[in-house]
Amino acid sequence: MKTFLCVLLFVLCGQGLAADSSGTVSIAVGSVTLVPADGSAEKPLKVGDAVPVGSTVKTGVASRAVIKTTKQSAVRIAENSQAIFMELVDSDATPKVLIDLKAGSMGALIQPQAQAVMDFKIKTPTGIAAARGTMYAVSVEDGKGFVKVEHGKVDVIPANVQKQEPQTGKVTVVMGNVVETPLGAQERPLKEGSIVSSGSTIRTGADSRATVTMTTTSAVQIGPGSEVLVSEMVDSKDTSKVLLDLKKGTVGALVNPGGKGKTDFKIKTPSGTAVAKGAFYSVAVENGKGYVQTKEGDVVIVPLDGASADEPKR
Repeated sequence: MKTFLCVLLFVLCGQGLAADSSGTVSIAVGSVTLVPADGSAEKPLKVGDAVPVGSTVKTGVASRAVIKTTKQSAVRIAENSQAIFMELVDSDATPKVLIDLKAGSMGALIQPQAQAVMDFKIKTPTGIAAARGTMYAVSVEDGKGFVKVEHGKVDVIPANVQKQEPQTGKVTVVMGNVVETPLGAQERPLKEGSIVSSGSTIRTGADSRATVTMTTTSAVQIGPGSEVLVSEMVDSKDTSKVLLDLKKGTVGALVNPGGKGKTDFKIKTPSGTAVAKGAFYSVAVENGKGYVQTKEGDVVIVPLDGASADEPKR
């Protein structure tokens, strides 16, 4: 564990990441590969490679990798492991990391100065380990998750709690050619009534569109020629959460301000994140830039450089 701590401290002292949705490989020993979120061919990873949100990192026998997840956090993936990088937000104000450990083990280190703001979670089949400024290890054996804490505090949320907050949406309208690529699976056509899971990518063809109910208080319409990654989707009576990563095209969103509890609804674009505070608005990506048009309610634009948010758009 001392060697592991030294390696991660060395990684964290290096140059920081840009505020984008990807990690960076700092160490790769042996067979270390990446499966892209779009289901394309598995490829080897080397030092300096990016690990985008939605991708899966695998390690073979006698292999390991260290991934820098934000400026203030890193993980070490041990041999014979498989981990999906569900969310990576590198922000000085609210950095977030969510990793789904499918098999094997991984260690995590969060710098002390990030304790108050870092939202760092590792999901396992039996629960989620949520760190509060710490060094800890998580492993999956025989379908069960285990946590060992070295420094700090780790809250373990049982999986049965998560099942009460299903991370799925439902397609209500489909026109034309609309397909979904679930995380780690093959592309499939979408139809009315189809279920959309977190981590999947939805694509619409020309003259095609789809309407998806994300939670009980929110829905989106995906316009023609669009591609959107469903990074996070949690329907809860207390705080519902939706995070979409719009790669291209347009998404119209309706967030119901009259619903019970709070709704954390965000759409990320290459140039910033639109955070809705109960609104009817649309987001577009053209030529690598994001644009927001608000019809009702408030939408705050958070620049990718981590600067303070703009005034609400009306």
